[in-house]
Amino acid sequence: MKVALIHIRYIYKGGLETRLFNYINYFLERGDEVHLYTSKISPDITPPENLHIHLVNLKHVLKPVRNFFFDKKLKHILERNAFDFILSLERTSRQYHVIAPSTHKGYLVAKKSRFYDLVDLIQIYLDRKAFGSAKVVFACSNMIKEEIVSYYNIPPEQIKVLYPPVNLSKFTINLTKQEAQDKYQLDGKNTYFLFVSTSHKRKGLDLLLEVFAKLPTNYKLLVAGTPFERDLDNVISLGFVKEMNDLYRASDFLLHPAIYEPFGQIISEAFASHLPVIVSSKVGAKELITDKNGVVVNSLLKEDWIKAIELLSTRSFDFHNIDELLNELSLEKHMENMLNWAILRN
Repeated sequence: MKVALIHIRYIYKGGLETRLFNYINYFLERGDEVHLYTSKISPDITPPENLHIHLVNLKHVLKPVRNFFFDKKLKHILERNAFDFILSLERTSRQYHVIAPSTHKGYLVAKKSRFYDLVDLIQIYLDRKAFGSAKVVFACSNMIKEEIVSYYNIPPEQIKVLYPPVNLSKFTINLTKQEAQDKYQLDGKNTYFLFVSTSHKRKGLDLLLEVFAKLPTNYKLLVAGTPFERDLDNVISLGFVKEMNDLYRASDFLLHPAIYEPFGQIISEAFASHLPVIVSSKVGAKELITDKNGVVVNSLLKEDWIKAIELLSTRSFDFHNIDELLNELSLEKHMENMLNWAILRN
């Protein structure tokens, strides 16, 4: 099968970029002919020898309109080539399949924006064009599917919910809880709440700082990701952590009070590590949470989060039957669903 993958950046950065690497490796291992259309390649990447890379020159294009011109140039390139399967991880048109990791309109509504600037209008335009031209839209959660239907008037039958995959070979239980806590020099007498983020404002760190200012000092907040200045003794900034699977194991709970989170890859990773989660109702992965693996807080009020955390001592969680859910979140199941729902040329 001749496959085209589209993403504006071929770099090591976030969840969507990780998925691009997974897709490339998956199709290459199947023996497919894989073409990547991108505008930027990180210098620390050594691409597979059998990956066909096509660079779209955006060198002199300003960042706010880069995606717009990326789409324009791709239109002419793809019209000259025939592929059996085209998958875009960007807001591009003229392709059969597009990944929808979020919607810009949904994000603006969530943060209660009253005014849209030029960048917002371009992003909404690209969303509408990409979703409208795709034969199949792969939404990362039911929350995003509902946004695409409501804000962009796309027929629901055109949208498939395809959860982001979790790397089960990486996020697994390698250490006992005591061994993991010893690794990070954590005192087992405390209760550790993990917060993982590179976008602290959107993910809700400000709220958590208010919450932990009111909680007992043996309730510790571990912040993994972008470093920041802290004033509270029970808040620990760890910076970027390479072996997150062990940090999940060392923690007692994962907190994710995001104001807008289309899915939340860290939820899947926490489940793989048997770590209970507490999330806001603005997190797409909330649809995977049951009373056995976590708590959904239906507000972003400080008092409600304090209450939810204080009630944890009365709750019990059970991960004995988590394997079925993890199988649904695996890369293998993700790709099986994608190709079953795809409209292939052959």
